[in-house]
Amino acid sequence: MKLFIGNLSYDTTEQILSDALAEAGTIVDFHRPTDRETGNPRGFAFVTMDSQEAGEKAIDMLDGQKFDGRELKVNEAEDRRSNHPADRPARVSMKIPKQRPVDDRPLGKDGKRIRYKGI
Repeated sequence: MKLFIGNLSYDTTEQILSDALAEAGTIVDFHRPTDRETGNPRGFAFVTMDSQEAGEKAIDMLDGQKFDGRELKVNEAEDRRSNHPADRPARVSMKIPKQRPVDDRPLGKDGKRIRYKGI
């Protein structure tokens, strides 16, 4: 089960987080993205546990817990949306008929619309 662990302190290391998750089960994969410009770790990580039960136990253990001064948000990671055109929904073209603007000028004595003079 792949977990998303959010609201991590920038001081939290992989070793500290791995130690905290060791009680839940075996960690298969750990990924903590870094900022492209600064190289510092970002405030979240993806951890893959060896089983569904281990992942659920890790969520129960850590979700909402204070960790390095921050309250963690732990849940099952969602699949990343693809940018491939075949994965996107088809676009539907909707042609809206042109409507004539409503002419709400008052009628004159001759039955024609009164024409306003420009300023």
